[in-house]
Amino acid sequence: MRWGLIGAGAHALQKIAPALTATAGQSLQGALGSTPEKSADFATKAGGIAYPALEAMLADRDVDAVFIATPNDQHREQTEKAAAAGKHVLVEKPMALTEDDCRAMIAACDRAGVALGIGFQQRHAPVHRALRELIASGELGEIVLVRGEWHTAYGPWSNWRADPAKSGSDILGAVGVHVFDLLGFLVGADVVEVASIVDRAADTGLDQTIAAALRYGNGTMGTVTITRRARAAVNSVHVLGTKGSASGVGTLGMAPTGRLEITRDGRTETRDLPVVDLYAAQFEAFADAVAAGRSPSASGLDGLKSVALTAQLLKA
Repeated sequence: MRWGLIGAGAHALQKIAPALTATAGQSLQGALGSTPEKSADFATKAGGIAYPALEAMLADRDVDAVFIATPNDQHREQTEKAAAAGKHVLVEKPMALTEDDCRAMIAACDRAGVALGIGFQQRHAPVHRALRELIASGELGEIVLVRGEWHTAYGPWSNWRADPAKSGSDILGAVGVHVFDLLGFLVGADVVEVASIVDRAADTGLDQTIAAALRYGNGTMGTVTITRRARAAVNSVHVLGTKGSASGVGTLGMAPTGRLEITRDGRTETRDLPVVDLYAAQFEAFADAVAAGRSPSASGLDGLKSVALTAQLLKA
């Protein structure tokens, strides 16, 4: 699959372009930055075409799909234009700022007959896949509680993330949505009840620490804590069942581990699973889904549910 990158910032340069060039069957056709100069600079560093405008990228018949890594308020318009041009779309999380935007994006891709995926790459970590299989197998019994945390220490944003009109949220949109999406992916159910406590920055009014309690449609309960003000030694995900428990220890974060711990009958077994490039795995899975004519692992509907949950969490 030949990709065009919409958004040529540090994330695209450091994470996305290397993942594409390292993945069999995927290639970087070119990129579009916020200015022609940024497009050219990206092409010099990562290769590919420096597109002068979105219309030029979408008119390129050698582009099969686009990856959108721009400020959140731009996702809807760029998705609608890409879909109208017949390009498959993989868009960074959060999918958009509002539920209406998400619905419009889904409708645009449905009308055009193109795939729409969301960048929830944590779903592709081998440890998280193993946790999901353990839950589905019944080995842990009835799942009573799931828990996730992502604690980090960021300095002040100097880009669009500090602007509520462009970002919509701070730590929740930056990393927290990964935790909430992952827990739902693991238990295979949607959130039906949520309560949260939110600490907001005095200058921007944006969320910087959140503690949340959840109930899923299958009865499982969950807790999530996220912060941008205190870095943890490890960020993990935990599953507690009536027959045992399991944890992905240190599997969340920018440098995840592959450590899976399973505890049953008072004994803990540790498995070291591969640590893979989650972005590369995401691109490969998306291309496979398109080729097979099935929905991507994290679909537009999943993105919509995440944006709806975000709105509920931020009401506190």
